[in-house]
Amino acid sequence: MTEATDYDVIVVGGGPVGTTTALKLAKRGMKVALFEKREAATLDHRASTFHPPTLEMLDELGLTEPLLSKGILARSYQFRDAKLGKIVDLDFSVLDNDTRYPYRLQVEQSRLTAAALEALAVEPNVTAVLDAEVKDVRETSAGFEVDVASGKQGAVTASSRYLIAADGSKSLVREHYEIEFAGHTYPERYLVITTSLPLHDILDDLAVVNYVADPENWHVLLRNPSGWRVLLPSDPALTVEEQTDPAYVLSQLRRVVPVVDGYPVVHVTVYEVHRKVAATFRKGNVFLIGDAAHVNNPLGGMGMNSGIHDGLMLADVLPKVDSGESPDSDLDLWAENRRAIAKTYVGEETEGNWNALRDNSDERRAAKRAEWEALGRDEVARHKFLMTASMLTSVR
Repeated sequence: MTEATDYDVIVVGGGPVGTTTALKLAKRGMKVALFEKREAATLDHRASTFHPPTLEMLDELGLTEPLLSKGILARSYQFRDAKLGKIVDLDFSVLDNDTRYPYRLQVEQSRLTAAALEALAVEPNVTAVLDAEVKDVRETSAGFEVDVASGKQGAVTASSRYLIAADGSKSLVREHYEIEFAGHTYPERYLVITTSLPLHDILDDLAVVNYVADPENWHVLLRNPSGWRVLLPSDPALTVEEQTDPAYVLSQLRRVVPVVDGYPVVHVTVYEVHRKVAATFRKGNVFLIGDAAHVNNPLGGMGMNSGIHDGLMLADVLPKVDSGESPDSDLDLWAENRRAIAKTYVGEETEGNWNALRDNSDERRAAKRAEWEALGRDEVARHKFLMTASMLTSVR
């Protein structure tokens, strides 16, 4: 059976970016449909860092407190050396006068998705459908039609005046409109191991978030509610099956912790890392947000956060333009600004982190250590650095 329903906005993709965008648009008075091809929001071992401006934006939607109740506060983070140990501990308290949330929050992104879906379920302006995959998009005289294959409702056709793509790096909407997604892929894959090992009891003076530099053995250690997450570069010559083999996983975990008893692994995944940005974030009344618009190196935890910023900032502008309160050019300005942030702020910051951790020049590594150590002594420099690292600079 095919049925037609009219909405102001259709959001394709129900991850943290799509759900929060749909919720804010609905609270701004727009009638929204959200379609997500997964059946449920499951525990997701992907993005797990929430930066201060993201917590500020989510607070308006009533979503920050649920995250705080489930997460771990990182009131500082460390740069470390794989051989020398801690280099500097950067205390977020220098941001006390800049934000209500002077810390990073470590909690799995699925916690946000679940909380947002709960809020959407009681929001009268939203129809949110899971297990509903968008198969095709068409333009009409009034806007758009999308064909949806829904496990619960069968075939559904929905129509809207605006279309928002929050459907990930392989976005059907972006590809349908042939919007270029240019960039590059990093040479190594990333192996991410979530372990039940209490690394904070095993390694000396560990923070909640730790970036560990070494030309061959660089890695990242993040403490989350589900355990410690260890991110390491992995040999791209190996197959995914070889890289996720228990023996190989334990051999890589021993790069961080010399003695590993049993198989204390909660979850393991391997993924390629890209730095790509869409040629435009707006094409008429089609808007790209999150991974549909940009993907980047995860070092720094900026990808999901910048995607949420994309959507929630769009949800500030779109209702005003739709009502005639603001000019259409404000949407162009949103698209230009968010693309510039993705390209010259998020992309460069995260790639800079990657280069610093893996640098194989003894001279440059010594200079970087001295630079990090100086941040610990100079409060003014530390404030400037953390304003950027926390993404506060990107939204002000």
